[in-house]
Amino acid sequence: MNEIFLKDLAALYSNPLVKDMFTDYFTRMQQEGAQAAAKFFNMAPAKKDVFGVGPDVFEKMAEFYSGFGFVSQKKHQEVLEENESLKKENAFLKEVVQKMNLKMFEEGSRGIQDAWQEGLAKQLEMSKEMAKTFFELFKDIKK
Repeated sequence: MNEIFLKDLAALYSNPLVKDMFTDYFTRMQQEGAQAAAKFFNMAPAKKDVFGVGPDVFEKMAEFYSGFGFVSQKKHQEVLEENESLKKENAFLKEVVQKMNLKMFEEGSRGIQDAWQEGLAKQLEMSKEMAKTFFELFKDIKK
């Protein structure tokens, strides 16, 4: 093949629109081809005699295409359903973690607030004692 042709082909395939359309076309072509082959094998009058290896051929085809990353529609649906389930579970777990963080923050801030109030109360008590001692000292000096 010509080098310029390969560069042009690579540039064309790098276009996201063409890439998506080509992938969609190729996937549909393979699915419809496999369905047509399955119909043909099932409709053939003496399929056991002529096509005795039909199921083996389909197994080999499935194995061949799975090497390219293709999966059956059933498997694809199962994966999509599992993905949705995992997204919901992930959202639930994020919410639980967020609530736990809020609760810990509330409890921690409540503890800090209690400690602050205790510290203020002790400081006030000490200030009262100091003032009392200070006034008693002046009383003794006046006498």
